[in-house]
Amino acid sequence: MQIYQVKEAKLELIEKFMEKNGTLFGKKLTKESYVVEINGSMEGCFNLDMVDESTYWLKQLYLNKEHVEKLFVVFESVLVISRKNNVKCVYVHNQSPVVDILLESLQFKRESDVTFKNINSEKTGNWWAYQVS
Repeated sequence: MQIYQVKEAKLELIEKFMEKNGTLFGKKLTKESYVVEINGSMEGCFNLDMVDESTYWLKQLYLNKEHVEKLFVVFESVLVISRKNNVKCVYVHNQSPVVDILLESLQFKRESDVTFKNINSEKTGNWWAYQVS
């Protein structure tokens, strides 16, 4: 498995992914998005939005269901990317109880009140924060 920014991805990988998954993720794929490549195929992607110079928001994450067992590694990779960029905190908003368990196992802490500039807080689901060390 490889994770890298979409701007480094081969166009044919992106096109194949979009054909298969464009309705699920396509409109939110930007040059700042990250690609999850498995066995030479784009199987997922995510957006890490910079809230400020020390905070990221894992705003969007998609992984094909055939590779859901790699979700833990994808979350760990998000934290590695954050450390490399000297980010202090990563926020995640989630609506799945299973992913809540995963986030808790990665030592994310549930947040009760998260407000970002120009971002409306979601009404359903849970906000989580990870203090990057």
